[in-house]
Amino acid sequence: MDAAESVATGPVVVVSRRLAPLIGREARRLVRHPVLWLVPVVVIVTTAFDSASGGRDAGYWYGTIFITVTFFGPIFVLFSANLVASGARRSRAEEMLNVTPTTDTRRTWAMSLGVALPLAGVGAVGAGAMALIDSVKDIPPEDVRTAGELAQLPFVLAGAGLLGVLAARWLPFAGGVLVTFLAATLGGLVLFRRFDSGIWWMWWTTGTPFEGQAPVPGEPWLHAAYLAGLCACAAIAAVYRDRAQWPRLALVGVPVMAATLVLGWLQLR
Repeated sequence: MDAAESVATGPVVVVSRRLAPLIGREARRLVRHPVLWLVPVVVIVTTAFDSASGGRDAGYWYGTIFITVTFFGPIFVLFSANLVASGARRSRAEEMLNVTPTTDTRRTWAMSLGVALPLAGVGAVGAGAMALIDSVKDIPPEDVRTAGELAQLPFVLAGAGLLGVLAARWLPFAGGVLVTFLAATLGGLVLFRRFDSGIWWMWWTTGTPFEGQAPVPGEPWLHAAYLAGLCACAAIAAVYRDRAQWPRLALVGVPVMAATLVLGWLQLR
């Protein structure tokens, strides 16, 4: 593409065209990763051994989809996304990548989007399937999720993938993702349980009690926006990891983090 064509099409279009193949490549790497395919295996085995005393009715599958997207999915997504993002480092191919025309920043943007977009799509499909089941079958009222709660599912799943990418960038050593997993889990179990609105500040949905603690009233749609803000924070922190990029990290990341915190505050008003 020459300079005249670049001016005619605009910089955003040019960047999008250059990123699109990289995003597709990273998405394919994630989808092909064997750890990710443990999710359906675990779900199939779990449902096979589940006695399902109430029968495998619509309510059962409604809950199964929810648990898959919000519990089993994020765990395996975190580890698979981390392994994909750290693949170049583990194979000692980083030096070869450094001499390619694509910058590290662009590669990381492509990696983040290639991980987040398909996962968000899967979360949206899961939310749509739950809404469809609810529309054609009678689901117990205590189990039904509102539209705002269903809107949170794509960001929970995409967020787990972005957290895996973030861990690969900031904790580039064996076991870094395990440290991230333990920190996130202990943060939820210990820190956020200490105050009533804790579940609203977690990377979690608001429609389910956490460790027996029911969430306080809040706005589910704003919680979905808050989760989207957390996803943006994770992506920005991953992209601008290098010390030379820290001024840009502050310039871009601080306003996004501030907006996310405002959304977190507004969701409880």
